Amino acid sequence: MAELYAPRTIAIFWNPGCGFCQRMLPDLLAFENQPPNGAPELLVLSAGPAERVREQGIRSPVVLDTDGDAMRAFNAGGTPMAVRVEDGVIASPVAAGADAVFALIREQSGHATATNGEVRSR
Repeated sequence: MAELYAPRTIAIFWNPGCGFCQRMLPDLLAFENQPPNGAPELLVLSAGPAERVREQGIRSPVVLDTDGDAMRAFNAGGTPMAVRVEDGVIASPVAAGADAVFALIREQSGHATATNGEVRSR
C-alpha cells in the first residue's frame, strides 16, 4: 500500500454512513476543490462501499477497508480519523474527529486557516 502515498499524505479513515463523516463532508469537499498551496495529498480509507464515497463527491483516491485492517494497523478506532504519512512512514499520532483531522491538514498545508473545520488558503 506504500505506493498509494505521495511524499506528504493525509490518510483519512472514513465511513460514508458515519454521521460525523457526513457533517465533515462539506468542508472536505471544499478543501478538495480549492486546496491551499502546499497542501498534502489525501487518501481516503473507507469502511463503506467505494460507490457511496464517490456519490458523496469525494475525488481523492479511495481504498476500501471493509474489514478494518488498515484502521487496526494505524490504531484508528473510528471515523473520521486521520494520520499523516511522509514517504510511506507514519509521521503523526492519529487525529480523531473532524476538527483534529482538519488541524492535521492545516499543519501540513502551511498556508491554511480554518473556521469550523473549513480549510481555506490565506
